[in-house]
Amino acid sequence: MELKSLPQDMQAVADHHGHVCFGVLLGYKACKYAVDIIGESENITVVAESQGCGNDAIRVLLNCNEDNGKLTVKNTRKPSWSFYNRDDDEGVTLTINPVMQSQLPKDREQAMHSILEMPNHLLFKVEPYAG
Repeated sequence: MELKSLPQDMQAVADHHGHVCFGVLLGYKACKYAVDIIGESENITVVAESQGCGNDAIRVLLNCNEDNGKLTVKNTRKPSWSFYNRDDDEGVTLTINPVMQSQLPKDREQAMHSILEMPNHLLFKVEPYAG
């Protein structure tokens, strides 16, 4: 996927990560969707259920990382992230929709474009953050 065809903030994530891949795209979309749901804040914390490329989107877009205590990474290998806005006491857990994965085009480039263009409510299952 060519970087010039990406939104500017996604390009910043790709530059940080070193390349564009499915994980980075999913993390990017999860960050954007979470902010749409719980609002933007300097006090968002994130629990990532797996070590993965998508966590770089969280580091770049939300300034959440292990060093500042705003990112906790578990190793459950579940494809989900929990976002919590401490200012508004509101949180959400986003899990990748397995049905969506089975419907992606076989071509890698087309599949990545599909993810980028797919409406967030189809890409993720949304649940309240349980803390």
